[in-house]
Amino acid sequence: MSGNDMRKENEQLNLLPREGIDWSRVEPMRRVWLEDIGGDHRARLEFLADQGLRLVMADLGPGEGETLHFFNPRDRETLHLRAGGGKSLLSEAARYFPSVSRWTELLQGEEKSSQEERGSAALPTRSGILFEVEGGRVLRVHESWRDYPQVVLYGTKTGQAGSFLEKEAGTEGTALAIVFVQALEDARGMKVPTTALALRTVLIESARAQGHLAWIGAAAAVLQRQRIAAKSDSLRRELEEGLEEWLGDPLGRGWAIPGGMKEGFPLEGATACVEKLGAAAAKWEELSPRVKSLPVPRWTEKRLHRLPGEAEASGWVGPLARAAGLDVDVRKEEPGVYPVVAWEGTDAPEGAGMFRRLLALKAGEVASSLEVARRILEDLPDDPLLVKRGRGGRGEGFGRCEGPEGETCCHVALEKGQISYVAFSLPRELNRSAARVLEGRLLDEADILSLLWENPPTPITG
Repeated sequence: MSGNDMRKENEQLNLLPREGIDWSRVEPMRRVWLEDIGGDHRARLEFLADQGLRLVMADLGPGEGETLHFFNPRDRETLHLRAGGGKSLLSEAARYFPSVSRWTELLQGEEKSSQEERGSAALPTRSGILFEVEGGRVLRVHESWRDYPQVVLYGTKTGQAGSFLEKEAGTEGTALAIVFVQALEDARGMKVPTTALALRTVLIESARAQGHLAWIGAAAAVLQRQRIAAKSDSLRRELEEGLEEWLGDPLGRGWAIPGGMKEGFPLEGATACVEKLGAAAAKWEELSPRVKSLPVPRWTEKRLHRLPGEAEASGWVGPLARAAGLDVDVRKEEPGVYPVVAWEGTDAPEGAGMFRRLLALKAGEVASSLEVARRILEDLPDDPLLVKRGRGGRGEGFGRCEGPEGETCCHVALEKGQISYVAFSLPRELNRSAARVLEGRLLDEADILSLLWENPPTPITG
């Protein structure tokens, strides 16, 4: 890493305010719902595309037909569209929104080849991907399952559901739980206190730092840099221990609930956590340049050089999308805490290969996550942690945040106070289409190439 790059990263971190945060500037997330719409759907969708709206999620409910969820960059709000009479909007939207093809795959399933077509090919699996392998070479890849985190919510009370999600999904569980409670709050018309919004941001950024450190440790190990892997893992464990000492859990699970944060949240322990975050940031500042200069094999970048062209049509999100050149990040798009703390995104090095860019992005995000979390805890707003009732809710809501691996969304519908419908948009599902890069390659190459879509990487079985 050059001296100019290091100075640039430090300058970005130094943009964070040092004279107190003006928490009065935090704005609520804005949602616009249009259901049972009639008329010329094609013209309406074409207009939305011309206005620069981006499709962020599609799902099959509630009721008949799909609901399409868009981000509107002009008004910094999300738009939620559903046709009347159960009419499908997805097929019409395919004309104007490239990522519809990926959502169609996820909602309807890709075309499966028959066993006769596969012949004698072996069928190992890895992280939701089934590989057709013959002679040690990958012939085709298939998505062997979809993730349905909502199944753990059946039969649970809404106040307990978030903790179930957190337990099921590791570092991504924090984002899942938060978008779920956001959707419930939207459905009930609840205005969440600023202190709760700030603390949720701390939890997400802590999870991001831990998740990226786990990924970096795995990448360093695959690239035969065991010392860097060990130091990354050691720092991750330090962060886990610091959060567990403060919140009773390494990811702060169980504290985020509908309306804010659970009563009894240990605000008095924030000072000690600030010190630990500062110590971790100092260690990472020393290690980060070595991570960014990890020796990436030339063949790896050669395999990946065409992938960026597939990013938009595949609907990729998070660091993978940004490494491919897409400017997608909920922290930039949504109003809320991030603009108030003057957060700045991490830039990927120009001219670098895709894997190198991904390394740099995740390394930079570890630094910014630690700094944002520390800065918030140093200057928390002074208002309640929880509201228990809302006003003007429509019984349907949407939640959205930038989780560790990318944009995470939740769509909820309530009936008589109970959950009647819930769906999620998961980064690991959207990004998993990158596994197609393995087609025609040796299976042994999966250890490195699978780092694109997996966090943390998992072994092949079968």
